[in-house]
Amino acid sequence: MVVVSVKDKSEFKKLLDQNSKVAVDFNASWCGSCKAMKPVFEKLADSHSDVTFLSVDIDEATDLAQEQEITSMPTFKFLDHGKVVDTVVGAKKQALERSMESFTS
Repeated sequence: MVVVSVKDKSEFKKLLDQNSKVAVDFNASWCGSCKAMKPVFEKLADSHSDVTFLSVDIDEATDLAQEQEITSMPTFKFLDHGKVVDTVVGAKKQALERSMESFTS
């Protein structure tokens, strides 16, 4: 599955409304840890077709980053029917993989 780049809050809301299970990578283009975690997130997207994967550059979607209370990057959020059920903050590959496993089981 492809990771969809989200540019603003309205697009994010539309995708949440259309998809029950959503994993979101909040990142920034200047963030080294974000770049390191990008292939991990993409690999998870490839192996979990039942989840919609989104990527949000916090510098492009500042209103969304504020609404979601993003204070560190990368931040990964897992949403079920629009409600956050898990969050992983930082470049923590194993924690991200464990959260994905729990989210999809």
